[in-house]
Amino acid sequence: MLKKLLKYEWKDTRKLLLPINLAVVLMTIIGCLMLSTRIFDSEMGFLLAAPLLVLYILAIITFSCITLVYVYTRFYRNLYTAEGYLMHTLPVTHTQLFHSKLIMGCFWFSLNSLLTTLSASALGGSVGFHETAKEISGEISESFIDDFIFATGQNPDSFSFADIFGFTLPAFILFLFVMLLVSSLSSVLIGYVSVLLGQQMERNKLAAAIAFYFGIYMGFQILTSLAVAIPELLNLGKYLEDDSANILADSFRTLFPSMIVCYLVVDVIFYVICRILVKRQVNLD
Repeated sequence: MLKKLLKYEWKDTRKLLLPINLAVVLMTIIGCLMLSTRIFDSEMGFLLAAPLLVLYILAIITFSCITLVYVYTRFYRNLYTAEGYLMHTLPVTHTQLFHSKLIMGCFWFSLNSLLTTLSASALGGSVGFHETAKEISGEISESFIDDFIFATGQNPDSFSFADIFGFTLPAFILFLFVMLLVSSLSSVLIGYVSVLLGQQMERNKLAAAIAFYFGIYMGFQILTSLAVAIPELLNLGKYLEDDSANILADSFRTLFPSMIVCYLVVDVIFYVICRILVKRQVNLD
């Protein structure tokens, strides 16, 4: 029965979320084509680049927000408003309803996050086709390499991706992908647990859910900030004692595992809370 629920969720959610993700792909293709030409070589073209960049960033943020808000509102509307009377009459359990919403919500937000990451990477790579950007990139690269040589004392010929970023390229991509998945799951679960907590209130359930969301979100941000800051503080003594320590590589080695563990712990806690609350009988709005 879960497969049928997922099929229904896919058919209903794709009407809005599929065009949004296709828009990200379309913006990326147009941006890459524009950056690979000489359109920004002139002074007017350079002035045009700034507002286009701002519009691109605003569009990406807007698409991400729409995806997340839609996932939240659909969960609330389908299960805890008048529509909930129909949903709860289906021959399925509360847990199956919850899992169908969670799986599809996580899928769409993960897809949007992945496309956003790939879009930024593709546009950054396309800058290399632009002559002016090439020169700027070259200066930055030389400066970065000089700083790296000064910090590590290594020969430029011995540089590798792992020397700079702490992991081999496949491992780096794998860690990024895992972090994207667990962070997307956290983002969806924060909204779901807020809705479920709001339903426990006798009055103003929606307002309570929004209040719970901002409270949980702020606490979550503090927790993730500590997950980043504490390992760096622990490594501070190493950086002070060893002038040849590669700060960037060490930061990535500690950042990825600590962030993934932090997200996983939060995901498990929120999931357990949701499983408990979703089984409770509530008065639908």
